[in-house]
Amino acid sequence: MAKKMEETLDLGMIDESPITVKEVEKPKNNIETPVERQTQAPKYDKTLISCLRNERIIVRHVPKEGGLVTNPKHILYGGMAENAVRYFTVPILESSGAYKNILTDDEKAFLEEVMGLEYNALSVYKKENNYWSNYQVRLTKQDNFLDLSVPDDYIKYKVLKANSNFIADSLETLQDKPKATYQFVMIREGEEENNESEKLSATMRCYMEYGKIKDDKDTLKCIIELIDGRPIAANSKIELLQGKINNLIQADSKLFLKIITDPLLSTKVLINKAIEAGVISKRGDQYYLISSNSPLCGNNEDPTLNVAARYLNLPKNQELKLSIEAKIK
Repeated sequence: MAKKMEETLDLGMIDESPITVKEVEKPKNNIETPVERQTQAPKYDKTLISCLRNERIIVRHVPKEGGLVTNPKHILYGGMAENAVRYFTVPILESSGAYKNILTDDEKAFLEEVMGLEYNALSVYKKENNYWSNYQVRLTKQDNFLDLSVPDDYIKYKVLKANSNFIADSLETLQDKPKATYQFVMIREGEEENNESEKLSATMRCYMEYGKIKDDKDTLKCIIELIDGRPIAANSKIELLQGKINNLIQADSKLFLKIITDPLLSTKVLINKAIEAGVISKRGDQYYLISSNSPLCGNNEDPTLNVAARYLNLPKNQELKLSIEAKIK
């Protein structure tokens, strides 16, 4: 029987080629270790945009007026010795005790990249090795210069800007919103020239506006009182008033221009004249109609000069305004 089976077996059906055994790949372990997670920085999902710019800043000492030293050539003039140095750091928030965040997220990301720092190196919230702990900006009495195309100078600029109680961020801020605490002012290159040009332009506009009212004694008197805050005698000669106006223009052309172009000025002049005529009374800084003892204001308002002038200009109060004009004439 075995012999018969051998005869029927077709040996040609047997595949004698070698058998290839495929190795089964072990699954890769994609799980990061805790150490790897800590050292890898998360990808910043925005395109880094440079915060640097081709601009130079002059940081100039603001001399203090008054004091014992009045000679500008004295080494202690202005409240700072000639060779003195002052240091400014990132302000600390009173509410939390943390450093003030002086950089935006975009600025921080770009500066870390361009300065070759590790991710989050410029964070104000780091508990250890905080970049800002020992960071200081050194300023002298002489002009200090910052190049905002240089990363470290840009950071210094942001630190100084954050010290807004001691550093005015522009000449305009120093002039329009002066603080007794200002020690330095930041001046952009060309700002001084532009500022002088603006002053000249404002002065020219002042004289143009002044030319329209130079012979109007009541308006001149009102403008002087608004700026000086002191009453002018009713019998003052117009030449005296014109001289005072010239001094006010030279002293602060921007303020004068603001007063003389005030759309309520003519109504304020009317109120002043009405006070002299005994039609309106002034109690402190508030204004009342004498005939009715009523305040010149709407409900829930205080009858200050601005409020009273607006009140008389309202369409519904034109009859009252005309009656006041009639009485003072």
